[in-house]
Amino acid sequence: MLQAYLRQVINASQYSFAGLRRAFRTEKAFQLEVYTLPAITLLLLILQPGAGWSAAAIIGWLAVMAAELLNSSLEEAFDLISLERNEHIKDGKDMASAAIFVMCAGNGFLWVCLLYHIFTKGHA
Repeated sequence: MLQAYLRQVINASQYSFAGLRRAFRTEKAFQLEVYTLPAITLLLLILQPGAGWSAAAIIGWLAVMAAELLNSSLEEAFDLISLERNEHIKDGKDMASAAIFVMCAGNGFLWVCLLYHIFTKGHA
């Protein structure tokens, strides 16, 4: 039973890594988000806002990346339905893009709070 479970986890991981590779190869926005993650990590190491703030910032950015992956997958699925102009498909793509915008806005707010914390209360 454990062996079957491990095989399932390995298979699922392989599919996930294949999706990450494909997104990185074909999606410019995802590439930018991947390259931004080490920059955020470095900035957090320099600013040292505390473990909670750092975790929130990293998890927040990973959520942006997850939203980007979902957006890209929805666009792929919509393009399979039709490449012709269709208002419903356009609306679906716009809403998926809006999810990324909302996640980025949330991250912006998080960073405003993080920086406020650092510059007004210290590194505690």
